[in-house]
Amino acid sequence: MNHDRAAIRSLLGLLLAGLLGLSGPAQAAWQSTESIRQAAADFLERQYDDPDTRVEIGHLDPRLRLTRCRQPLIVARLPGAREVGRSSLQIRCPDRPGWKIHLGVQIRRFDTVLVARHSLPRGTLLAAEDVMAVRRDVSGLNGGYFRSVAEIRSMVARRSLRKGRVLTPAVVTPPKLVRRGQLVTILARAGNLTIRVRGKALADGRRGDTIRVRNTRSRRELQATVVDAGTVQVNL
Repeated sequence: MNHDRAAIRSLLGLLLAGLLGLSGPAQAAWQSTESIRQAAADFLERQYDDPDTRVEIGHLDPRLRLTRCRQPLIVARLPGAREVGRSSLQIRCPDRPGWKIHLGVQIRRFDTVLVARHSLPRGTLLAAEDVMAVRRDVSGLNGGYFRSVAEIRSMVARRSLRKGRVLTPAVVTPPKLVRRGQLVTILARAGNLTIRVRGKALADGRRGDTIRVRNTRSRRELQATVVDAGTVQVNL
């Protein structure tokens, strides 16, 4: 009799544990958070199969209760999600009824970038000895960066730069080749014919800028493109 009672208590215990989600068989009814993260990891590995990219997959609450999917999970990038930096994935179970969740990921991309070798005052004309190439996480450098000394040669620091600061287009600028009030050479091109006249710059300008200049002889004002130090060009 005691044996029968013990068996009944054991059976009731198993049934109760099953109803409360405490037993192995009940746990198997839920999709494990590890399987969800693994599906995301497999997707990202296919997307970023290169040594310069590192991926960190976000945390999932281990208490998450999603019905175990009978089919393979479907992973997709959310519309508008970023390719690098903080991003999100959608993981979906295609069963009926199914479920879907969003999972945050951090995608870090590394590249060679130029940084300031030492502190640089504002207005410094950059030279090779002012910079050095290092390996950095560039996933947050949305405005771009420089990889070689040739790209920043003759550039000027827009602001004071501390040692180790990554050089980006926001912190350096091409030098001004023409200053307001400066006498300049105006090149006027018409087909194969080039005419040179003297003029006066009415604004500062860097290479490629369009500025106003005044012909010192005719006093006529023109729109001209800065092509070199002290030289602008007008296309007729």
